[in-house]
Amino acid sequence: MSLALTRIRLHGFKTFAQRTEIDLSASLTAVVGPNGCGKSNLVDALVWALGEANVRTLRAQTPTEVLFSGSAAHKPLGLAEVSLWFNNESRWLPLDADEVQITRRLYRSGEWECWINRTPARLRDLADLFAGTGLGRGGYSIVGQGDIDALLTAPPDERRRWLEEVAGVALYRARRKDALRDLESARMHLTRVEDVLRELERQREPMRQEAERALVYRELQRQLAQLEREYLQYEYRLLRQRLHDAQTERDALHEQIVQTELAIAEQETHADAYGREIAQLESAMDTLRTVLQSQLTAEERALGELNRLHERERALAELAQTLQEEAENLHAQQSERAASLESLQRERAQVDADAESLAPKVRHAEAETEQLRQQLRDTERAYQHALRQRAEREQARQQAERLQQDAAQARAQLDALHAEADALQNALTEAQAHEAALHAQHDALDAEQGASEQTLQSLLRAAQRDQRTVETLRARVHALDASLQAGEGASPAVRALLQAVQRGELQGDYMPVGAAISVPEAYQAAIGAALGGAVNDILTPTEAQARAAVEWLKARRAGRLTFLPLDLVRPSEPPRDAIPNDAGVLGIAAALVQYDPRFEPAVRHLLGRVLIVDTLETATRLVRQLRQSRQANAFARIAALDGSVVQLSGAITGGAHAGERSSLLTLKGELERARAELQHAEAQLQHTETALESHRAQHTERQQTLERVRQQHREATQTRMRLENEMRQKRREIQHHESLLQRAQEQHAALEAVLNAPPEADLAVLEAEQERLQRALDEELRALAEGRAQLQQLQHRQRELHRQIEAETRAVEQMRLRQQSRAERLQSLQQEQAQILTQRAALERELARIRAQIQHAQAELDAQRAQRQALLEQSFAVNDRIRALRATLSQLAERERALELHCARAEVRLTELQERWRPLAPDEPLPDADDAPLPDKPPVARAELERMRRALAEMGEVNLAAADEYARLTERCNHLERQRGDLEQTCDQLLQQLREIDAHAREQFLNTFEAVRAAFQTRFQQLFEGGQAELILTDANDPLSAGVLIEAQPPGKRRQRLELLSGGERALTAIALLFAFSTVKPSPLMALDEVDAALDGRNVQRFADYLQQMAEQSQVLIVTHNPITTAVARQWLGVSMTGGVSRVVPYTPPEAVLGNGIDAARAAVVESREPAAR
Repeated sequence: MSLALTRIRLHGFKTFAQRTEIDLSASLTAVVGPNGCGKSNLVDALVWALGEANVRTLRAQTPTEVLFSGSAAHKPLGLAEVSLWFNNESRWLPLDADEVQITRRLYRSGEWECWINRTPARLRDLADLFAGTGLGRGGYSIVGQGDIDALLTAPPDERRRWLEEVAGVALYRARRKDALRDLESARMHLTRVEDVLRELERQREPMRQEAERALVYRELQRQLAQLEREYLQYEYRLLRQRLHDAQTERDALHEQIVQTELAIAEQETHADAYGREIAQLESAMDTLRTVLQSQLTAEERALGELNRLHERERALAELAQTLQEEAENLHAQQSERAASLESLQRERAQVDADAESLAPKVRHAEAETEQLRQQLRDTERAYQHALRQRAEREQARQQAERLQQDAAQARAQLDALHAEADALQNALTEAQAHEAALHAQHDALDAEQGASEQTLQSLLRAAQRDQRTVETLRARVHALDASLQAGEGASPAVRALLQAVQRGELQGDYMPVGAAISVPEAYQAAIGAALGGAVNDILTPTEAQARAAVEWLKARRAGRLTFLPLDLVRPSEPPRDAIPNDAGVLGIAAALVQYDPRFEPAVRHLLGRVLIVDTLETATRLVRQLRQSRQANAFARIAALDGSVVQLSGAITGGAHAGERSSLLTLKGELERARAELQHAEAQLQHTETALESHRAQHTERQQTLERVRQQHREATQTRMRLENEMRQKRREIQHHESLLQRAQEQHAALEAVLNAPPEADLAVLEAEQERLQRALDEELRALAEGRAQLQQLQHRQRELHRQIEAETRAVEQMRLRQQSRAERLQSLQQEQAQILTQRAALERELARIRAQIQHAQAELDAQRAQRQALLEQSFAVNDRIRALRATLSQLAERERALELHCARAEVRLTELQERWRPLAPDEPLPDADDAPLPDKPPVARAELERMRRALAEMGEVNLAAADEYARLTERCNHLERQRGDLEQTCDQLLQQLREIDAHAREQFLNTFEAVRAAFQTRFQQLFEGGQAELILTDANDPLSAGVLIEAQPPGKRRQRLELLSGGERALTAIALLFAFSTVKPSPLMALDEVDAALDGRNVQRFADYLQQMAEQSQVLIVTHNPITTAVARQWLGVSMTGGVSRVVPYTPPEAVLGNGIDAARAAVVESREPAAR
């Protein structure tokens, strides 16, 4: 057969830190290796790459725990990636490709990526791709370490899910879930469409009324526009004439301003000439001042330099005398240092000669010492060897005696252990009998609890259904109450008034009539028609509040309303004998409604003279009777239940739904009905919850009893298992003591050989030789120490003399250099004194020349100051004339600006008139000014214009687009009606689809269940070599919700529940069920993680034989420690761990190993582990 999974690549997943690629080449592959090396991580990688989203299935707590977390030798990685390659030549996967590559990657930030054939995909796409193959989420083809235990201990409902995966019912469940979601969405949309339709129906009638008001408003606007055009023409001509007169006056003023500016310019020319002459004089004076200041500065510098030269000459004389004295002192010190240096050199020559004669003697003494030490070490080793031989012989003798005692003690312990093993066997037999009795009691209680659980679930579903009903009704009551409080369905004026009260703009209690009364549903049409527009009337406690509201409506132009002050309005009702005695009469309208007693005057005022009858025919007949009996004034009108109204004058109103006229009443009625339904639903919910709590208490008590028995059964099982473990431990102890006894006998024989060995050497002779060599070595060491001490003293004196000679040499050289430096410095001082005498003579001549120049500059500066004063006086006179002319110019300019401003305002006003004219006559321009005389007064009075504007304002806000909005509302209502029909049809289709899905899923599940049950019996008999097994549904009438029970009868035992079997029998039964799944619906790939761990002996061999059969139709990958299972595999994957990182080494065993028994398999496994460890 062709392989389904051909290659695996891992990088950074759990312990696989390095990129690892595995090529699968056999239909049966075994994964082997020591515990903790990462074998199960390989199966986890398969599950994760196939789309598993539950991290607990991967033995982790968070998604990022599957990333390599690091070790002592490796850093943590930032991503994990697993890729799988599948052979799809047979198209077992629904993709048109011969090979399918699945890749999943996760980053440490939590972000993940997934690809199918290098195309980005979702986990949902992976689930759809592998659906029905057994490899999807929760599939039966990948069995982890805990899945066998999970199948054994799982409740019946959990076992049914495994069967559903085999039957492919999971796909039907997904389709059913999608259909339910679509049905819920369609119902929500249908409810929303119906709510919108009701809202639109309430809006249509007010919109029609607003359209009629818009027509009247447009006519008033047209008349006002005509009057404003006539008035604007007159105002425009008058303004143009006034603008012309102002422009003429402005031109004359401009000519005067020009002449004045010319005179100012002439005087400013004279002023500029005087200013230039003054500026030239001031520039010349500044130049003289600069020259004078520079001469004064030069004089100061020359005097300062002369003083500095006198001071320097005195300091040089003192310094020359000091240098002469230092030179004489240095010459005397240099002579003393030279004599000391010659004495030190003679002493160093004598010390060098003494050291050269002593060194050969010391080296000869060292050689003699080393030779004696070597002889002493050889003698010491011989002595220690003889001592060890003596100690070993004594130790062997003592150990032989101890071994004889241990052997006797081991024989006694073996006898005691055999007696304890017999006692444990008796206790184990009693524990097994007690465990079987508790198991029978547990089965009886479990059956009772199963029936109780079904009843509890039924009550819980009923409580949840009632809770959803209550929440839906509460939301509806809240929405209707909010709509009523906001004035929804009322006229715009009512809504504006109520919003003003909520904002605090109006103080008081205001309530629409429609919100103040409660009308039974049967009378809503009649009462609404009878009230008509009065349903929007506002009830107020006092007349003052009514007046305040009217003023507010006027100020805001928010519309008109009728107010009914309760302290002013009077009730109106007919005489008691005026009510006709007719079967069709239902009563006075005021008596058929409910309201707060404080609203009674207003309700009786509106409905006290309104008669409610059953039909329109009855109403018309009663009108005639009332006229004949002269009771026509007793009633205002008669209303029928269908909404028709007959006035006492004979007018009949009826037909289509009244829309806004009854909207407030309808909203109030819906609110009261919703509250009644909510009260009933809450009572039903309380009743259901009471029953649920009662049954839950009984269920809990029964569950506690069951848990107590279950705990006792577990304790009995644990006791049995403990006794079995103790029995096995005793047997191991017996084997251990027998091996100890044999080992003691072998050790005793070896010690006898040691005791019979030849004796050691003579220790006294070796001790005497050691003492002789030690004395000779001590004498040689004393002589060597004395020679080394003399040599070290001579070498120390050599170093000391060398340092002193170097120091004296450096001191003599430094004195010579200092004496030479003093001589050179004295010669430099004498040269500097000669230069100072020359500089002082030159400075005295320069000082005399500078003082003569200063006197000349001061005389010239005084003459220029007198000339500048005369020019300043002439300039001041010219400036006075300029200021007088500028004052005249300022007055003329101010008048010109006033005229400019007047002209600008007139032009702005003309522009405003043109802007006002354009909307009134877009295609007709304003007439220009002509020679025709202008009338004394405008053709249209302002009072007429204001009257027309007030008329428009009194109409309030008018929706000019009401006609278009009314048409749009009508079209939208028609569209929503069609949409409601489509949604109702969709709901019917989805319900039919759900029925079909349930039928198909039931049929497919039952067929698969029968097939699995038959295959389970066959596989059970193969693995147990006989016996019987059975799968049982807990509820045959509802298989899709029923649980699955497993009963088994191994050969030679009675039929019993799975929980009562031994550990090995339970594991083998679960494996038989898994093999049955694979038989009914073979999966291209099976991955098994240590499922044979609980098997032993013959069971493992039968399991291995069946694995070979299964590998003929499916590819099998098994993680195992068992050599028998390993022996049947065609490919081995050796997994090892180094430095916290897993590695995989593929190995193909030779044909000689395959199927040749446990020993050959074990040897091959060991051989495969060695290269993996390397």
